[in-house]
Amino acid sequence: MIIGSNVNTVQRVSGHCLKQNAEVFPYYSIPTLEEITLFAPDVLVLCLPIRGKFHHQLLQPCILWSEQLMNDISPLATTFTELSACLNKFL
Repeated sequence: MIIGSNVNTVQRVSGHCLKQNAEVFPYYSIPTLEEITLFAPDVLVLCLPIRGKFHHQLLQPCILWSEQLMNDISPLATTFTELSACLNKFL
């Protein structure tokens, strides 16, 4: 499940995940925990910025994606190579 508010970013990340043979469900806003449970994704890719501390309440593994380096967030994928490595850990 690819989550983010920027449509272009979510589409770009979704396209890359598809190339990695991952099943992809793009979500263009912040889902509720019930919606995440309904779709039961193996891993979430959160396209930053995400409001609040949304990723702290998640039970599923998640990958934080940002095209800009952010010092206060870890682990963070900032390149498609890093994203692929993270996906390989979870899938």
